[in-house]
Amino acid sequence: MKSRKLACIAAATSAALVPIAADAGFYTGNDLYEICSVQKGEKEYLERSYECIAYITGAVDAFNTTREAAKLKSCIPAGVTISQLKDVTVSYLRDNPETRNNSASSLVLAATRKAWACPGTTPTPAKPTVKKKR
Repeated sequence: MKSRKLACIAAATSAALVPIAADAGFYTGNDLYEICSVQKGEKEYLERSYECIAYITGAVDAFNTTREAAKLKSCIPAGVTISQLKDVTVSYLRDNPETRNNSASSLVLAATRKAWACPGTTPTPAKPTVKKKR
């Protein structure tokens, strides 16, 4: 009996260690929009607000780091606040529901590029994700 339990535990543990690819990101635009749209006074407001802001600022920091590695400057003006980043992102998600199945990070990039396009470029709108049949 004890060896059966150990075998089950070993099988479950080894299954948990098998790497599984994340499907284009951990959050979709739908996930991020839901998190960022929790209203003041709701039970989860504080937690969700921090989660929303942390996700958006992390995504923007990652984009800026990638640009710096390519010897490019950020296109987001220096005076932009975290609150503005959130507002721009939430507005973009609200106004583009057809793209919300895309990864949230790509939509944060699309939102910031639309709001603060790099000089000499035109922002590329996010395209809706086409679900593949399996």
